[in-house]
Amino acid sequence: MVRKIVSKVYPITLAAIFVLFVILLISIIRTSIFGEVDLHKYAFFEISLLLLIAVLAEIGVLHSKQPSAILLLLVGMLMSESVLHFNIFKDEELIQLFAQLGAIFLLFKVGLHSSFKTIFSKENAVVGALGVLLPFIVGITYALATGGNFAYSMFLGAALTATSVGVTVSILKEKNLMKEKFAEVIIGAAIIDDVLGLLVLSFILNVPAGYELPQIVSLFTSVFANGLTPEFLEFALPLGQVILSTIVFLGGGIIAGKWFIKNVIDKLELDNMSFLMAIAFLHLYSYVAEVIGLSAIVGAFLSGLLLTGSRHIKNIEEKVYPLETIFVPIFFISLGLLINVNDVIIFIVPILIISVLAVLTKVIGCGAGAVLSKMNKQDAMIVGFGMAPRGEVALIVASIGFARGALDPSGYAIISAVALLTTIFPPFVMNYLINKRKVVQK
Repeated sequence: MVRKIVSKVYPITLAAIFVLFVILLISIIRTSIFGEVDLHKYAFFEISLLLLIAVLAEIGVLHSKQPSAILLLLVGMLMSESVLHFNIFKDEELIQLFAQLGAIFLLFKVGLHSSFKTIFSKENAVVGALGVLLPFIVGITYALATGGNFAYSMFLGAALTATSVGVTVSILKEKNLMKEKFAEVIIGAAIIDDVLGLLVLSFILNVPAGYELPQIVSLFTSVFANGLTPEFLEFALPLGQVILSTIVFLGGGIIAGKWFIKNVIDKLELDNMSFLMAIAFLHLYSYVAEVIGLSAIVGAFLSGLLLTGSRHIKNIEEKVYPLETIFVPIFFISLGLLINVNDVIIFIVPILIISVLAVLTKVIGCGAGAVLSKMNKQDAMIVGFGMAPRGEVALIVASIGFARGALDPSGYAIISAVALLTTIFPPFVMNYLINKRKVVQK
């Protein structure tokens, strides 16, 4: 079925890309000869170009079997100003708006494909917690030791806590291993990783500007000697408010959300109406999360997770797919557009070092958690490498840090490159370990 669709879409897409490319060349030549042209008027053209490129990339995904996030990120990099030496997209605000919607729908989809029962087990909690704690500490330590400021160190630590198991899951599905214990642990622990990582990100976003680690440590140690000083309260109160708001939002949001789904959404018989109510539910939770100091993607994930209990879940998943198809590719391409390829080349050594640390901290942290959960060493290694890809979640962390001014272009390029490398290579090792496991079992 997929091949038939691809065979029909492929020539049409190529023709459309060719036509738009010709139009693009004409506009560039016109600009070069007659001066600057106000391309702000052609926002529809820019969005159409992005969508068509995304469709072409998705076709490439089907043929290459590479993760779409990585392929779209690479496409964005190739279209960036640092490669082409001119800016293709003039209406950056509109593209960023579409990209933000893409991030929201992406985390909403992750929530829809999750489950309270399968996620929050003791084994998953142990693996997930160690898979967040060790990378976060190592990321901060490395960044500070190499001269990074506090803001960059915190965002690097937060990016390393992320887990993206899209490639991992595709390998497990191909090998019919989804019902194996290690597969269930990987999926459940990855969701816990993302929840904890998003909470860490929310905490970082609310640290008052201008504070460095020695200053923060000094504030906390002074409490034992001088009690609650005005300086400490000035630092701690905003964070305390965020922590309290988070507890209220998560706890109250779960209770209220379950009631709303049971008594409103599930009482509706019309498919279209139930879907519209689900989308309203998504945006309400995203808005509230953003207003109280969390990221909108936290609310998006929570709303998706709650909707898994709805009797309309299949209808919602089917109807949200077109929105996901429109906005999520734009999000990944927009992330690639922000990467300065020259910075990646300049900082290739720290990128490689951080990538190795990123993989090792997941393998050691998650692997140790799996061993503590009474899994054998071989399956624990599979869990560790299966949890190593950072992918889209690390890219979201980097994009938020860049948007908030905590990351400069070089810091953003480093984290994005690490997300790219850690998503490509660990699955190969995991695949080798799975094949080796099968041979031993025979």
